[in-house]
Amino acid sequence: MTLKTFLVTAHLAPSLTAVGLLLFLIRYRAKQDYIKLLGLLLVASIIATAGQFLLFEVKITPNYASSIYYILELPLLATIYYQATNRTIPKTSVVVISAVYVLLGFWNLLFIQKQGINSYTLVVESIIIIFYALYYFYWLIEKLPTTQLHRLPMFWLNSAWIFFFSGNLFFFVFISYLVNVEKNDLLVYWTLHNILKAIEVLMIVSALWIDLRNIKSPS
Repeated sequence: MTLKTFLVTAHLAPSLTAVGLLLFLIRYRAKQDYIKLLGLLLVASIIATAGQFLLFEVKITPNYASSIYYILELPLLATIYYQATNRTIPKTSVVVISAVYVLLGFWNLLFIQKQGINSYTLVVESIIIIFYALYYFYWLIEKLPTTQLHRLPMFWLNSAWIFFFSGNLFFFVFISYLVNVEKNDLLVYWTLHNILKAIEVLMIVSALWIDLRNIKSPS
């Protein structure tokens, strides 16, 4: 795996995120609340990516920007699941889990893994999101809000997140070992991570496109 391949894959997700943000802005006022939260998540992602490039230019590790983004990502995702399931997830559990996660995330950033890759935070986030995603599928089967699941934006969003976080969980678990013990530069792993991220964002873009079609041509 070459550095050029890595750099190409690194630009895929940000480019697709920009496309998603454009789709989100079209008919913004007509969108459901959880889609509006998704738009906020896309904005945060773009800011984090810009922050990574800026920090890199001034010779500071870009991990700070990505670490803060991942700390703030989970509360947004949790709220999206809370709203998308018609608030069937207990609000107290959403708030408590998100608050504890944010506190542990900042503790890890400030005192444990610091400027390194905050893999402990990513592992915890991945596990929590996988549980949310499985619950959503259970809720979807039980309530069946529509017989045309392919026209449900949240179906695609949930598929995107369970695909990305379950696909990367193994990598997040062993990343600290690979860096600190094996002294691996992670070029191959980050390239694969970038590809998984690009597929995730592509599915999110598809969900936004479907949402826009639903707004224009409701059934």
